[in-house]
Amino acid sequence: MRRNPCQLERWRRNLRGVLGRPGGHNRQSYGAFTLIELLVVISIIAILMGVLLPSLNRARKQAQKIACRSNLRQMGIALQTYLPDSGYRLPPSSCHVREPNDHWLRVLTRYTKEQLLFRCPSDKGKEFVDWDKPLNKQKDARYSSFAVNSLLDPICYRYGAGPNRYNCVNSIRRPMSCIWISEAPATESFRLADHIHPETWEGSVDYAKQFIAWDRHQGISHYLFADGHAEGLKFEHTYEYPGVCNWYPETAPKWPENP
Repeated sequence: MRRNPCQLERWRRNLRGVLGRPGGHNRQSYGAFTLIELLVVISIIAILMGVLLPSLNRARKQAQKIACRSNLRQMGIALQTYLPDSGYRLPPSSCHVREPNDHWLRVLTRYTKEQLLFRCPSDKGKEFVDWDKPLNKQKDARYSSFAVNSLLDPICYRYGAGPNRYNCVNSIRRPMSCIWISEAPATESFRLADHIHPETWEGSVDYAKQFIAWDRHQGISHYLFADGHAEGLKFEHTYEYPGVCNWYPETAPKWPENP
C-alpha cells in the first residue's frame, strides 16, 4: 500500500512535536538532565569531597602547627633581647608577679615587633583572660596556652627558700637542653595558673602528661628552651626515666640524682 508523501511528512512533524514537548525525551531541545545523571554527578561530588576533606584538614592542622612554632620562636627572639636587660634572669610565671604587666608573656611582648600569640591556634580552650580587666575576677580563665617550668622561676623551694640561682640562664648547666616554656592543656589545673612542677612527676610519663599538651600537634608539642630556641618534640623525647630529662636546670638533658 503506497503512502501519501504529504501524509508521511505530517506524521514526521507530529512525531517531532511529541518528542519535543516537556513530557517527551528530547533532551537536546531542553538541555535537562535525567535523574540517573543527577545521581551520578552527586555521587562523584561526594567521592571528591571524601578525598579532599581529609587533605584539607591535614593542611589546616599543619598550618596551625607552623603558626604555633613560629610564635614560640618569636618568644625566643624576644627572650634573647630581654635577657641582657634583666641580668640574664628569666621573667617570672604568674605566681611571682603582682601586676599583669609583669607576667612573662607580657614582658616578652615589649621586646618584639611581632604580635605574640597568647593562644595556640590548635588550642580548643575557650576561656582566656582579658588583660584589661582585674585578673582576680576571672578565676575560670587561663592566662595562655603555655606554661613555665617552675624550676626556673625566681623562687623555687627545691633549691631553697631564697632566690633561685637557676632563674639566671648563666647558671643553667646547658640552657640549650633545658625547657623553660611548654604547651599547657585546657584543664582546670591552668585556670589563672601558668606553671608546672616537674619535680612532682616522679619519673612517671603518664602522670606528667596530665600537665603537658603533649599531642596538640599530631603527636608532638612545642617547647621553648632557656637559650631561646624552640623545638617540636614528642614528650617522651624530653622526659623518660632513666633516659633523657630536659626539665631540671642543674643536670639537663640528664636526670638529677634526686628528681
